[in-house]
Amino acid sequence: MRFFSHILTIFGVLFAIASLLFTVVVGLITSETGDSDLSTSISALVFMFYIPTFLLLFFGHRTRKNLRLKMSAPPPPQPSPVQVIPPPVQRRVETRTVVHVVESRPAPAPKKAVSVSVECKGCGARKAVTAGESSTCDYCGSPLTAGS
Repeated sequence: MRFFSHILTIFGVLFAIASLLFTVVVGLITSETGDSDLSTSISALVFMFYIPTFLLLFFGHRTRKNLRLKMSAPPPPQPSPVQVIPPPVQRRVETRTVVHVVESRPAPAPKKAVSVSVECKGCGARKAVTAGESSTCDYCGSPLTAGS
């Protein structure tokens, strides 16, 4: 791109020199002949020479200026890695103040329930039933009661 901007500027300068020489030559020719119609047509051609000259110089300079701005601009910031903040440390606080002392006796161990095998009077099936409780037969649905 930089090469292209230099080429545009060089062609602009060459075109400016050529158009100035052409203007001087046309001015000398029209001053010698004194023809006004010829001078208006030649001045239109001269005007057509100066427009491309200006455009070549303008765009060559503008391209170089944009390249200079790009080169001097700081690079875009890189995204920073995610920073992991550890959670706050929880500390165990020990207190040694005794406000109220409660003495308790250990609860007695629960008595183990005794299961008794009961025979169903309806179908004759046997089932284990806890002593002192009642249940139903799995086969016929008759009530079963275990004596204590």
